[in-house]
Amino acid sequence: MAGIAGWTDRERDLTEERVAVARMGAQLVMRARRDGDEWTGRRAALVQRTDPAWRGSPAPAEVREHGRTIAVAVCDGYLRNATDLWNALGGAGVPGSEPPSVSEILVRGYLRWGVAMAERLEGLYAFAIWDERTGELLLGRDRIGIKPLSYALTGEGVVFASDVSVLAAHPLLTPEADADALCALFTLMREESRGALRGVREVPPACVLTFSGRRVRAHRYWQLEAHEHSMDLEATTKEADRLLRASVTADFAGHEPAVLLSGGLDSSVLTGLVATGTGARPVTSTVAFAHTTSRIPDRPFVEDVVRFWDCDHHDVVVGVDQVCDPVVLADVLAAKDYPSPWGDKNVTPYLMSRTLGGRSPVALSGEAADTMFGGLYGSLDDVGELNTFPWLEQARRFGVAHGIGTGLLDAELLRSLDVDGYLERVFRESVARVPVLPSDSPARRTVRRIDFLTVTRLLEQTMLHTERLGAAAGVEMRFPFADHALYTFMYNVPVPMKFTGGRTKSILRDLAADLVPPSVLDRKKSTFPALYDARYKESVLHRLRALLDDSSAPVHAMVDKRAAARVVDDPRLLDRGGWFGRADVEMLFQLDAWLRRLRVRVRA
Repeated sequence: MAGIAGWTDRERDLTEERVAVARMGAQLVMRARRDGDEWTGRRAALVQRTDPAWRGSPAPAEVREHGRTIAVAVCDGYLRNATDLWNALGGAGVPGSEPPSVSEILVRGYLRWGVAMAERLEGLYAFAIWDERTGELLLGRDRIGIKPLSYALTGEGVVFASDVSVLAAHPLLTPEADADALCALFTLMREESRGALRGVREVPPACVLTFSGRRVRAHRYWQLEAHEHSMDLEATTKEADRLLRASVTADFAGHEPAVLLSGGLDSSVLTGLVATGTGARPVTSTVAFAHTTSRIPDRPFVEDVVRFWDCDHHDVVVGVDQVCDPVVLADVLAAKDYPSPWGDKNVTPYLMSRTLGGRSPVALSGEAADTMFGGLYGSLDDVGELNTFPWLEQARRFGVAHGIGTGLLDAELLRSLDVDGYLERVFRESVARVPVLPSDSPARRTVRRIDFLTVTRLLEQTMLHTERLGAAAGVEMRFPFADHALYTFMYNVPVPMKFTGGRTKSILRDLAADLVPPSVLDRKKSTFPALYDARYKESVLHRLRALLDDSSAPVHAMVDKRAAARVVDDPRLLDRGGWFGRADVEMLFQLDAWLRRLRVRVRA
């Protein structure tokens, strides 16, 4: 795990800008706590910071020939097949020797295979390679897009970074939010490759972008494909089991990972696979509160899993003082890099990761299992026409028209920005990319849309949420269920196979029969626990009053002040929809703090 940043410029001598380059590295501290290093040439500068899970040199990897630099690379992430790649490059001169840093493998691979090198990569990564010979910059990202990487064009080059906040602080850029940027911030839905600041873009998943000055060429090295499924149920279950075990094994290789154990099916399966794969006691961790919003308390199921595998288990008990701590709240916002309405659901994973960091530098998360194994729908008879994003449709059933966290934004502002039109445009653009077969029934096409949209849109809010909060606490999060080979396979498995016996995720339940205790095998899904404490709500109301009284607050003009005043007068409104009322208030806090922190000019 690492944080990366860099700058290219065709006219400016960057060896004279070492202070600005060093500042970019320092600003990555919430991404990677360990010291890093930088490489600076006349036309390019690359920065890399690392953390405990990083192997090899923490410095950018530089290749020199005849006393001159020919290429330099930096990387955030890890490669599952680092050893195989290093062997293929002829670098394993000593039997049993360890491969070098990921950055070193990447730059050597680029020099051997060119941009096609990306097709050989397995893992989670975001990288940058500067080719001193051609004056070209390459930016690449993993297949699912879990490792973040954004960039902005300047007058004579490019600035890039793991964190948007690094770009916003660069002296050549002015952070501005136009109408589309505000829509993206409010709805948590960004258009393909667009950031939530004017002029800022994101490297698309499974893509390598090559910059020659301001010209950009895109090379997509992987994409999801639809095809006919010919296996019967028994063979399908065996293949899913093989792919999942291979993914988990690759993710814990070389480490003793912890598992984020909720007591649900997905994290419990990972615990069982780690136990059987390593032969050691699994290290597990669970966040705990005195009260939760979960319909089914996690505690009994967690205890069953811990007994079943004799886990080395640790509860991270979170109190209201920590959730309301201004220093913690500032750290969490910096870690997330974007505002979000989750409130204590932002803070608790960060606190858990911070505790976990002292036990293991790597942790496995069960996120994405619902998407891969059909946990988002039942039988085809239950699937109707899809007219918007599935999670937005669910939110609208609770009276949340534009998504969670938008309930206290000024209605006239939302209309003037045409948030509805923006969501419709993003939805249609996303649906147009869904792989389908001519033989697919309307219901089958809808299911494919649910799966595809969840991976390409919703998981950005969930996996990036977990990944970023873990990174800020010094823990590299890995997501075995998000393996692209497993994704392709399960995407094409017919829905009836995923819903046998009236059970959602029936294939996962069948292959998990010996991996989890019986109580967990048929457990229904429950939500991530939320803190219910009167003092927490008092803190939220106190901060809301202060925000309403601060006419200089960046978000002040965006607030429906009458609706916000009603919340202050009637705290029961915080409990609307369980925690949706709280989310509306928390989003205002996050937006305001984010606009202040990045010094964003609002031009809409």
